[in-house]
Amino acid sequence: MMYPPPPADAPIWHWSAAIREDIMSSSGLAESSAVRAASGRTSLFTWLMMHGVRYWPDVTLDLILDWAGEPIRDRHGDILRDRDPDEQRSQRWKAKHIIAAAIGMGAPVPLLDDDGAMRDFLHPPPKPVREPDDPADIADAVAVWWPQRWRHGSVRNLDKVLPDVRERVLAAEPANVHRARRDMAALSGFALWAVNDRHSDPVAMHTQNNVEVWVTRVNASEDDDWKNRARGALRRLGPVINPSAWPRPPQPIPRRGVVSPYDAKAEMQFRRAAMLPRRDRRARMWVYIAASGAGLDGTETAAAEFDDLIERPDGRWEIVVRGDRPRRVPIRRACLPLVEGLVAMEDRRRFVASDKISAASQVAQRIRVGNESLSLTKSRNTFLAAHLEAGTPPAALSVVAGGVAYGTLDRLLPYVAERLDIRDAVEQALGP
Repeated sequence: MMYPPPPADAPIWHWSAAIREDIMSSSGLAESSAVRAASGRTSLFTWLMMHGVRYWPDVTLDLILDWAGEPIRDRHGDILRDRDPDEQRSQRWKAKHIIAAAIGMGAPVPLLDDDGAMRDFLHPPPKPVREPDDPADIADAVAVWWPQRWRHGSVRNLDKVLPDVRERVLAAEPANVHRARRDMAALSGFALWAVNDRHSDPVAMHTQNNVEVWVTRVNASEDDDWKNRARGALRRLGPVINPSAWPRPPQPIPRRGVVSPYDAKAEMQFRRAAMLPRRDRRARMWVYIAASGAGLDGTETAAAEFDDLIERPDGRWEIVVRGDRPRRVPIRRACLPLVEGLVAMEDRRRFVASDKISAASQVAQRIRVGNESLSLTKSRNTFLAAHLEAGTPPAALSVVAGGVAYGTLDRLLPYVAERLDIRDAVEQALGP
């Protein structure tokens, strides 16, 4: 159910349902994050109304920050405990999305106040990039590190695991002191859990599954921000501590090259080979026409029938392609003698006896020049390169070719440029 935004002068409580709908559908957050962001609106609106705020123009940043730092209370209003810094950041994050959604729907929230504090709250400036610290400073910070706030129960045996933890954190070469301390905190907690609770070797325990168990189950009470930081630190240290359980990500495969098209001499030789008066001459002529003259793939070539050839009023011929990529393809001028010879045979049967995927390739194997058979891929690229050389617009070429990646055309351009005369290139460039 869609909730339209209420009038701008409506009380803030009337915006609750519309704000939740907007956050869930338009914030760009993952579903779980959107639910968490929208969950704070009831508490925030109640807090504002308790302080006499009923309409959006009276909302101030100070009230929002006071709400974010409000202690956690029981149902009777008694204070149970203060919010820790992570919880306060989480509350401010919820408020930011709630206020931003209200402003996006037309709520008159004072976005640009005198000092720009509300603007910076909603659109905080990017954090400055931490400069790499001196390795000696990082080593000193690791050597003296001790937890300021321990989250993992007893610190018993912590001194036992700290020497190894320090060595492994330094081996990972943290970029700065801040990251080194974060890695020390996460790895110390994980190593102590491995030793105390699992009675196992921390190195052997440092696997992807165990890291996830420790973060999400052992520390289930922690907030999502802490879990993400701890998970990130342990994953970053994994390949250093236990390489066999943390294989390095595969290196990206270099961009695939394109099969070079046939040059003019090779085209002429294969064209003659297709017309030789031997067995399956009709099928060989058709496969050459379809591949080199129209850029059809093997399946389209094998499925074509005689009636799919259509003569145009200007004397050119077209092929009507059926199947998954229906289209009409004008046949290249270089193949017109083969088309006329094919039509003169007055044979109305299928060009290729079988419509199997490999049928056209089997015929192409019988079109030979020396020890080389006709390649359907090189023939299709020859068709594409001929159109690029003739100046066919890429959009039109993509349609007649049944869809072709612009990256393929880009990689074919060097072959076209090699055989394009400078004067012809100048003349073709006079179009715009």
